[in-house]
Amino acid sequence: MKTKTFFLILILVLIPVLFNIEAQAQTQTVPLEFHEDWLKGVVLITYQSYYGTGFWINNQYVATAAHVVGYNPNAIVTVIKGTVRSSGRVVALDRATDVAVIYVENANAFEKHIFPIARELPRLTSTIYVIGYPYELLQVLGSVEALSEHPRVLRTSFAWSANGLIELGGITDAGNSGGPVLDFYGNVIGIVSFAARGEAGYMYYATSAGNLKQLCQEHNIAYIEGTNGIIPEEIASNPAAVAAISGAAASLVTDIAILLAGIGIGTGVLVAKRRRKR
Repeated sequence: MKTKTFFLILILVLIPVLFNIEAQAQTQTVPLEFHEDWLKGVVLITYQSYYGTGFWINNQYVATAAHVVGYNPNAIVTVIKGTVRSSGRVVALDRATDVAVIYVENANAFEKHIFPIARELPRLTSTIYVIGYPYELLQVLGSVEALSEHPRVLRTSFAWSANGLIELGGITDAGNSGGPVLDFYGNVIGIVSFAARGEAGYMYYATSAGNLKQLCQEHNIAYIEGTNGIIPEEIASNPAAVAAISGAAASLVTDIAILLAGIGIGTGVLVAKRRRKR
């Protein structure tokens, strides 16, 4: 009777442990460090005396901040990446959320990376990246063509979010406006928008990618939905990524094997003791 009771308790303890291990395996992710290919996803945008940053959301369209195009819903702009130039026209704009989308006439001439838009925001203090063309680099490099080939990457942290705004844990500058704010997986979580002065200094903000999604949906503009922690398909052929996943899976299998072996040993000891008592 005692043996039956022991096995019943053992089963009740083991089931949730195994289910927990299975859940861990299903949610296993492979974080990505900054990917050089992401630099191809940004372009420099000029409009009259303004310039700023934009980024590809599909093969034909670039997103930016509305103030980069002077809040003009009919603005004709120039999109630049090195020696490649194209005219573009604003096809969607929301002044209230500081978001604009540009149709690029000669989009096929650009080598590009298309950024997915995040499904949700990351956790506070998570690593994020801001890519763009700050004004001080224009002064160093001397021309927008040269600057467009050398975007700056700022690695910082996700500090705060509310009411469609995101606070950045780092410093941006004029020229960064319209640039993408990326989570650790390369999904756009925001668009660099403005700075506000407080008692302790300047605070830097982005408009949430949710505002961009809404604008695209209202104008039937296609975009890619982000993964947000789910392993992207494109790393399936990455040996390092596959090794990391396989290692995690092997570790889980080993844990299960050790657990079952321990149970077997424990059961054997109890049975042996019971036989000796007889």
